[in-house]
Amino acid sequence: MSRQATVGLVGFALAVTLLPAAECSAAQLQNDPQLERVQRGEGGWNVPRVRELARRAIVRRATWAADEDLRDYRAHARGHVYFLYDLGRGTERHLIKADQLALDLYWREPGRTRQLIVGRREKKVLPTNIRYHIDHLIVVMDNLGDRVSLGEGTEVRDVLHPAAPGALEFYEYRLADSLTLVLPDREVQVYKVEVRPRDPNGPGLVGNVYLGRLSADIVQMECTFTAASYLDDTLDYFSIRLENALWEGRYWLPYRQGIELRRDIKALQFPAGGIIRAEFRIGDYQFNTGIPESFFRGPGVSALPASLREAFQFDEGLYAALDPDVAVAAPSLEEIRAAATQIVRESYLQRLEGLRLAVPGVSSVFRYRRSEGLYVGPGLSRGFAGGARGVLLGGYAIGADEWVLEGRLLVPLAGSLDLELDGYWNRAADVTPWTASSGAVATLAALLDGEDYREPFWASGGGLALRHPWGPADARVAVAWESWEPATLGADDLIGRRYRAVREVDAGEVARLVLELKRPPLAAVEAVGGTFWGGRVEAATRSAVGDFEYVRATVRAEQVWPGLALGWALRLSAAAGAVGGGRIPAQRLFPVGGRGSVRGYGFHRFVGNLQAVAGIELSGEIVDPFVSLALFTDVGWVDSRGRSAERALDAWNRVGAPAGSTRGPLIGVGAGVGLVFDILRVELARGLRQGGTWELVVRVRSELWDWL
Repeated sequence: MSRQATVGLVGFALAVTLLPAAECSAAQLQNDPQLERVQRGEGGWNVPRVRELARRAIVRRATWAADEDLRDYRAHARGHVYFLYDLGRGTERHLIKADQLALDLYWREPGRTRQLIVGRREKKVLPTNIRYHIDHLIVVMDNLGDRVSLGEGTEVRDVLHPAAPGALEFYEYRLADSLTLVLPDREVQVYKVEVRPRDPNGPGLVGNVYLGRLSADIVQMECTFTAASYLDDTLDYFSIRLENALWEGRYWLPYRQGIELRRDIKALQFPAGGIIRAEFRIGDYQFNTGIPESFFRGPGVSALPASLREAFQFDEGLYAALDPDVAVAAPSLEEIRAAATQIVRESYLQRLEGLRLAVPGVSSVFRYRRSEGLYVGPGLSRGFAGGARGVLLGGYAIGADEWVLEGRLLVPLAGSLDLELDGYWNRAADVTPWTASSGAVATLAALLDGEDYREPFWASGGGLALRHPWGPADARVAVAWESWEPATLGADDLIGRRYRAVREVDAGEVARLVLELKRPPLAAVEAVGGTFWGGRVEAATRSAVGDFEYVRATVRAEQVWPGLALGWALRLSAAAGAVGGGRIPAQRLFPVGGRGSVRGYGFHRFVGNLQAVAGIELSGEIVDPFVSLALFTDVGWVDSRGRSAERALDAWNRVGAPAGSTRGPLIGVGAGVGLVFDILRVELARGLRQGGTWELVVRVRSELWDWL
């Protein structure tokens, strides 16, 4: 195996992922008639039959290039590389940068390779200075080599391949399934073999290898690495998927390759990770064309001049590999890691996190609010065996003269089921079901204008919750007990400024059951579009530990179309809520008006127990990426019905400007200018009915709110 080809996997580390299931690779998995026999008697680790199969795979892999009839080949590769961020492992992902590449591949016996980058285009969605190594943009042409190295040896180095010489003494093997891989032009009978290192505390691959039943050729590989394999402390995981296809009826050569790697900040628990997700499709093979040996002299990877690369005509869009209708092939790269946890314990795949500083968001450690004044508080987090993770936050609200404490423990249970436990004292809760602004904007607005876009009250208590995926959505069931206390204005103690009054909502205890179902946005929804929604039902009853009786339901949805004419994007949003019951607390009403609902009206000028709001926004780039334009219209309605709602409304109006129902719909229209990748948006809105006013809204891109 050539050193260049081995190092080439690093490129694979940023340039290979899943492609359309309709293409020429294993698109479907069907049960084989031999499956029952395999499951009945040959499912143990290292049984003689599977060791013999692994031995044959090692021999076959070492001799595939010795075919005297194969002297050279050339091929084309087309792929995408995406740089994304998330808010923690398993959370929604947003695009930072996209690259699209075209390569010409050349191979000559014995193992000489060269790759030429003939086309490339890129687009930044958020500012970044990421620069990929040249070998991050190429294809693996040797099934990873006998010793796997990634990131030029800085991420993973010299990890033994499970089908390399010596692997039988290093790895364990288990025959997991007997399958038929259905290709467009043939069916291939394969064995699915699970692989793990004998010592999971050391470096090694973990995953599945699909071997031809008759030939023991490697048809497909899906794997990740043990935690001990990672040399880079910021590396969270690295998942790989390799697919080969049978060319000319005899050569198993690359067809599709995919990787995903994630990094996070090890010294700090912060809800942010950087993800590189990439994919390549290889085809148009030509065999024995007489490539001269002199062609392989010089660097193994080179590129055409920039003008020629930029002029290349791609057949697919820049975001094609992010579109789930195009790019998803089973199993996905996310499922590869999940499957690995069935082979070895999660603790062997992820480093145990020690005690470190926790910053769930900037406002969790430093903020300024009407009810709290200046708040300062550190946080700590720690990982535990089995993948559990705990976070402890504490601080002091200077203006309110109150200590704040909050603890949270996340415990993975069987499969994808997670248990959440939390307890808190003097948590600054908000009446509004959907936050109207980021925490950083709220702090600046409170300091400069006396408004923090919150309706605060104090909550102390605790609860437990279970979370589990449900189809494309995430389901959550929770029970909690809380003691509520109304907040008062505390900001005057620090800065002499006129502040909006803090509503004196109800005091009391509440025991509640919460059901939530949420479909998060697709990865890079800003590029590929899609629908995301969420629904929540909360119920409380009077009891020895509860003073309120109500049922509250909320639902919210958004649809994004990013690729309209002339590069404009359309976003539709809608939300609705209703609460009823024998004793509705004031903090379960729905305030409407101003940013977060219907722009062009006084903030939360209206309130009731029934609410509906909707918005439409058309946006496009004017000077990419520095200036964009947005036009929008908001509509909304809120009403109060029932004696319990009227009592809650009276409590709401004890302090502050009187608020009540709307007289028909509210309508607000406006325009905004987005600056520097639309990170900062300045909007001017006008309410058209019921005392609408001019409103200036300065806000940060909503995808960044969790950090702020």
